[in-house]
Amino acid sequence: MDKPRTIAYRFSVGRPPFSFLTGISLVGVGLLAGILVMLIIDRPPRESQLAEIRLVERTETEKGSSESELLPAMTLGSAFRNVARGAVESVVSVSTESGWHSYLWSSSDSDMIRDSEGSGVVITPQGHIMTNHHLIENAGKLHVLFADRREYEAYTVGVDRSTDLAVIQIVLSPGESVQAMTIGDSETLQLGDWVLAIGNPLELNSTVTAGIVSAVGRSMNIIDADFGVEDFIQTDAAINPGNSGGALVNLSGELIGINTAIATNSGFYEGYGFAIPVNLVVRVASDLIEFGEFRRGYMGVVPADVDAKLAQALGMVAVRGVFLDQVYAGSAAEIAGLRPGDVIFEVDGRPVNRPNQLQSAILLKHPYSTVGIAYWRDGQVDSLQLRLLGQDHPGVSSWLLEMGYRPDRKARTARYLDKWGLVVRDKSEEDEAQYGDLEGIIIQRVTRQKEMEYLKAGVLVERIDGRTVSSVEEAIKQLRDAGEMTRLSVRDRWNIPRMVSLSVINH
Repeated sequence: MDKPRTIAYRFSVGRPPFSFLTGISLVGVGLLAGILVMLIIDRPPRESQLAEIRLVERTETEKGSSESELLPAMTLGSAFRNVARGAVESVVSVSTESGWHSYLWSSSDSDMIRDSEGSGVVITPQGHIMTNHHLIENAGKLHVLFADRREYEAYTVGVDRSTDLAVIQIVLSPGESVQAMTIGDSETLQLGDWVLAIGNPLELNSTVTAGIVSAVGRSMNIIDADFGVEDFIQTDAAINPGNSGGALVNLSGELIGINTAIATNSGFYEGYGFAIPVNLVVRVASDLIEFGEFRRGYMGVVPADVDAKLAQALGMVAVRGVFLDQVYAGSAAEIAGLRPGDVIFEVDGRPVNRPNQLQSAILLKHPYSTVGIAYWRDGQVDSLQLRLLGQDHPGVSSWLLEMGYRPDRKARTARYLDKWGLVVRDKSEEDEAQYGDLEGIIIQRVTRQKEMEYLKAGVLVERIDGRTVSSVEEAIKQLRDAGEMTRLSVRDRWNIPRMVSLSVINH
């Protein structure tokens, strides 16, 4: 084992020694600087500013600057303590009662099928928790355990297989809230920045490890999904099975990634961990919370790498950008004027040099939003404005079907409507046998302190304020317009229709 290296400090031969007064002055200056640094580092963490659905407002950090540059080595211990003390309150253990597929990149390519225990990060005071799709994809019941041993039942709000992200929500008592983690900006990350990984590896709850950002923009080919996007932050902070869904935070205590995978031959940590950048996490989470699904915009291209040979053939002076191998007919790219053989350099001013970077840049945009594209064609750089299309656009839906893409909503098991004290879900095959062709949604659980007489598990909700409801998403939209009181038309298991008045729970 290597011994710690000792560095000897000594004066140069022939130089006069420092005077006594000079030495005292330097010591005083050093102590004053140390006190100022400690006051900066020991500042209390900012409170989260989460709204009903909107996630934390971002912290403005000057691009090109690094927190690590401001921290002398002697103060890192204090910084780590402050971050860990605040962040563990918002990182939870998530356990399920069914098997899960572990995204461990291993030589044996084996699966770990067992009752799952991973991690999650609280992102709203109302109890929305960010975690990984692969952790809960086969989940029956979900249980959440906080660092202070509080335990809650949770429900799936929405999942997105293409990014391996999911949002679940815990059932809180009226007036209760939980501490949400402050959201940072993953675009400001630089190689060498200090980060902490917080989670529950190997059933060791509230474990904190430290490391640096080893790389950004990594693609590992581990997300097995149509249009899967990988743009990982790589870190050498120790991550093990059970860390999935946990937090990667910077030295300001801000969430900058969701830990997702490790590169390993043994199934355990071997020096390389990967996290989903928080900017992508926020984009996906906002849609999952509002709609129960991620709604992405599509360009309609097949991107490819640019190598030195291709760059030379195209007359480019540098190897950069993303080559468009295909541009689909009727796609947003074709409508905007892009053609096969173009090389995209930037999306809204953000450089893209790998296919996954182009995909990630587009994924951050909403359907039907406009993005600026800088590209290379015929020996010169040009630009254009491109309006992304949504999955509901006829042109997009047709070529998605041609490619064999089918939306996967199997994991959307329930939605927790905390404002009304109900957990509801779409009808299943078993419900079809019970209620036949009747339209409606199913009540899975009533969480109100005083349970309503006719609102029980298994009851079908047919109408809300007289309007037919055929899906959970439709019900959520109607309840947003319902004010403080609503009337539900329901049918119980004996097919008896009833009218129930329901008021908003005062939190």
